[in-house]
Amino acid sequence: MAELKRQKVSKVEKVDNVDDQYVYDISIADGDPFFFANKHLVHNTDSVYFSAWPIIKDAVASGEVEWNTDKAIEFYDVVADEVNDSFAEFMHYSFGVTRENGAIIKAGREIVASRGIFITKKRYAALIVDVEGIRTDINGKPGKIKVMGLEIKRSDTPADVQDFLGKLITDVLAGMSETETIAAIRTFKKQYANKRPWEKGVPKRVNNLTNHTKKFKKTGKCGVGHAMAAINWNRLREMNGDKYSTEIPDGGKTIVCRLKPNSLGMVSVAYPIEQTRLPEWFTDLPFDETLMEQIVVSKKVENLLGELNWNLKDADTTNLAFDLFTFS
Repeated sequence: MAELKRQKVSKVEKVDNVDDQYVYDISIADGDPFFFANKHLVHNTDSVYFSAWPIIKDAVASGEVEWNTDKAIEFYDVVADEVNDSFAEFMHYSFGVTRENGAIIKAGREIVASRGIFITKKRYAALIVDVEGIRTDINGKPGKIKVMGLEIKRSDTPADVQDFLGKLITDVLAGMSETETIAAIRTFKKQYANKRPWEKGVPKRVNNLTNHTKKFKKTGKCGVGHAMAAINWNRLREMNGDKYSTEIPDGGKTIVCRLKPNSLGMVSVAYPIEQTRLPEWFTDLPFDETLMEQIVVSKKVENLLGELNWNLKDADTTNLAFDLFTFS
């Protein structure tokens, strides 16, 4: 195995607006969360989740332990206090600091949730019943949804799909069944299918388009899909002698649409989000509506609920067998 070499960070720069897209941050080796920064001991923090259920489920089933929302909150408050009380000794043992200074470190119990879906690290949704001592399951509400790193928050998810996914995950965490969930997805897909083809695209901001365009003109290639789609809009606008439609500039917000195979060899094309009146040369393009619906709806639903191992393919509106035996 090649020897790993430590490298110093040469500079830190502010990035452009990434609109909730994924970015890479400075990380450290697994299992070694403590390090020194500017001569200060710091910790690469992350949330910690406790589930009491594996420990007490048998006692709850037998009636030996009472378990409800109030008991859960009380239990996790005790867990948080016990963790806090352990810091002084931990800091003394691990780093040689005095117990008095080690006791300065404090943590707090953040949330208690009745249900949650945990997909990967920092990607989850939870139905919160208490946030730092404040109850959220009041006035007939089951609680408050907390979403981290999921499609609901991503800027490349259209607003109406975000709204649907938000309601969907809320209902699922509140107890909606698999059958009811699939029916809800099918209903939304049928509504989405009624949109005009170019309304089924993906929102994207196109940064650094000038350089992408120069590279395309020089090599005939562009490795960034949504940038290539924006280049195609500007190309088609010029090819059709269209001096009225807006040219996509650097940093422009667009809607990216996928195309069926065509004589121009274009895979996708974007249009400016502020372009309220689309030209006929654009609306006549061979849009791949099936692929766009799969990207914008089906894939995002799968990313959101795939961990439940439900048969989400039954929500496919092209599933003829399902249609034959489903009555509305």
